[in-house]
Amino acid sequence: MNNLNTLRVRKINGVVSTDDIIPGRYKHMFTDKNILAKHVFENALPGFAATLKPGDAIYCNDTFGIGSSREQAVSSLLASGIVAVFAPRFGRIFFRNSWNLGLLPIEIDYLPAQEGEMIQVDLSQGLVKGQSGVAEFICPPPEMLEMVRQGGLLAQISKQL
Repeated sequence: MNNLNTLRVRKINGVVSTDDIIPGRYKHMFTDKNILAKHVFENALPGFAATLKPGDAIYCNDTFGIGSSREQAVSSLLASGIVAVFAPRFGRIFFRNSWNLGLLPIEIDYLPAQEGEMIQVDLSQGLVKGQSGVAEFICPPPEMLEMVRQGGLLAQISKQL
């Protein structure tokens, strides 16, 4: 996994908590990630979930994923089609849950892309390219990229067994 196919950027501004991603009431009502996906950002961005497509990437200009340790924030994003999240900072537990479940979290200070713009991501070079410019990030270790390629830590371990 060195390159990602073209991803569509979805921009979100400000600090994003896991309760912004998936409201707490749904975490206790449903366990099916596909049902949860219909409610991502429901309180913060009404209607946003219905606009998501497979292969979308989120760019947040601030800290993303602060708050609870529940994995539903990550699993509901994956089920909604999000494959990567770009942000300057991540909540530590969300960051680890992302790797564990197969969502690619990329720490990047700034992503020069407009809402809806298509980008190319080169994970081996640490580059994001789009119409609005090029940005660099620190490349994730190959072991972590392999974990995402396998679908997360549990999927990777089950394939090894």
